[in-house]
Amino acid sequence: MPTSTMREAGLRVGHFQSVPWIPFYVGSEDWPVRRVPCVSSTVLAMADTGLLDATPMATVDWLARGDQWPRLGGLGLAYRQRAGSVLLFSPRPIHELDGADIAICDETATSLRVLHAILADKYGLRIGRWRRGLPADPAMPRLLIQDQAVEEAARGRFPHVHDLGREWWEWQGTPVVSAVWVHRRDLADDALEPLRAGLAASLSRYAGQPDLAIEQHCARHGVASAPTALRALLGNFEFELGEAAEAGIRRMAQVLPTAVALQT
Repeated sequence: MPTSTMREAGLRVGHFQSVPWIPFYVGSEDWPVRRVPCVSSTVLAMADTGLLDATPMATVDWLARGDQWPRLGGLGLAYRQRAGSVLLFSPRPIHELDGADIAICDETATSLRVLHAILADKYGLRIGRWRRGLPADPAMPRLLIQDQAVEEAARGRFPHVHDLGREWWEWQGTPVVSAVWVHRRDLADDALEPLRAGLAASLSRYAGQPDLAIEQHCARHGVASAPTALRALLGNFEFELGEAAEAGIRRMAQVLPTAVALQT
């Protein structure tokens, strides 16, 4: 069967295209699957409407739907002590944000609830309104993740930048697991083998040649950040989740709100 036909007939796999996900997709253009572009905030709706067979899923969504979407091994995205790309940007110190409205980028899912818990329960702050979408006015604090966070940090516009990884670690002492790899429950185990093999090969290739993988990603997606800075950023993440990350998931299930109301 021609490769193109195999891809059309293969698994529909969620494809996250931001920098922290680079290690999972090295060489994925050659996998016998259909890559479906998505971000954390869209995965649940896409999964519910039958558009995905396997994908990374925001941990908060998996905690609500895990009976329908079993995990794919121990793969996921976790950070401890420092994320470097999950950041609250503010014109004021965090303890002065009582009652403040906070803008959030469109992509976030888990990070929104982590920040909600940090503000409300760690600092005892009232939260104004969560606003989806980013205003031009830098007077409004904002939560940015992944590439947007890296780019905003490089601009240096905000005097106060709070890393959610550090804030959570100081408070709870566990990593934050932003997403886990999952698959449809009704998939036969052998149907997942091409994806398992592809992910294992990708992680191995990234471990062997991280600079090459990062440079290729930057060229393909027009990322302007220096590859050396991105390699340092990726060093903050864990991709094969260990016991500390699993403890983090359990703690998140206990601490995070089950929902957060948004305004658009």
